[in-house]
Amino acid sequence: MPSVPPRKAVIGSKANFWLHSQSEGFDLTHPSTPDAAPIYPRLPLETTTAKVTVDPTKTALVVIDMQNFFLHPALGRKKDGLGIKACEQLIKHAIPACRKASIPILWVNWGLTQEDIDVMPPATLRAFGFETVPEHDEITKLPPKPAMGKDPRLYKGLGSDISTIELGDGTSVEAGRLLMRDQWNSALYPDLEKVRQPEDIWIHKNRMSALWGGGTPCTEYLESSGIKTLLFAGVNTDQCVGGSLQDAFSRGYDCLLLSDGCATTSPSHSQQSIVFNAEKCWGFALSCEQLEKGVSQIKQSPA
Repeated sequence: MPSVPPRKAVIGSKANFWLHSQSEGFDLTHPSTPDAAPIYPRLPLETTTAKVTVDPTKTALVVIDMQNFFLHPALGRKKDGLGIKACEQLIKHAIPACRKASIPILWVNWGLTQEDIDVMPPATLRAFGFETVPEHDEITKLPPKPAMGKDPRLYKGLGSDISTIELGDGTSVEAGRLLMRDQWNSALYPDLEKVRQPEDIWIHKNRMSALWGGGTPCTEYLESSGIKTLLFAGVNTDQCVGGSLQDAFSRGYDCLLLSDGCATTSPSHSQQSIVFNAEKCWGFALSCEQLEKGVSQIKQSPA
């Protein structure tokens, strides 16, 4: 029986396409035309489902919400929790790899203004708790009673005051207003702050997705910088990370999830569902170590 030659394909439109071959996998380097000379440098990646090649000059690492509020033990988070383990993988593998490959790192975090809160949709507000008064009282005339939410100390609503908290070393700090800009609770988790560099990009977001609606600071940066491929990490996988990834997918970005560089406090099946869809539908999934290995194999030229 005669052998069947390897097959290839162009997937997409003239404005945005991938190349695919059975032998080389998916080419996400975005040359000008399908028959143009190969783009260099080329970053080869082994994902959970296929070989993928990206152009590091068109790629960014997007780290979402790795802030004190979501990770710090002083706010009740586990010292050995999944979020901390995701931080460790980023610090050990993904961040050094991106530095080596000159891939920009975007720290994308909740950073609200009062104006943001004033126009926030009720569904988003509910996710962070809200204050109540007795049903027979008039809400507009009486001060609110204690908050309802996951933790009454924390989940009193976006912009609510967390007040003073005790740190592990015996000192105390004013945690500030919940997820507002320039507050201790909205600052980057200390272990990540240590590896943040001046050239990194800090982006405030005001919804669970960093790429929602007609345009955001995140989409503006990506478009102005010519970024096509996004490596996603952060917390929570099934909420802000997943929401941002899905919006990026719908906008036409190449989406790769660093599955051990993200975590969630939701049940384990929530993480599994996002990883499954990332690798089967929205794009691809790989580990932080696989990213590091790919960077060690970057091809700078055809030779």
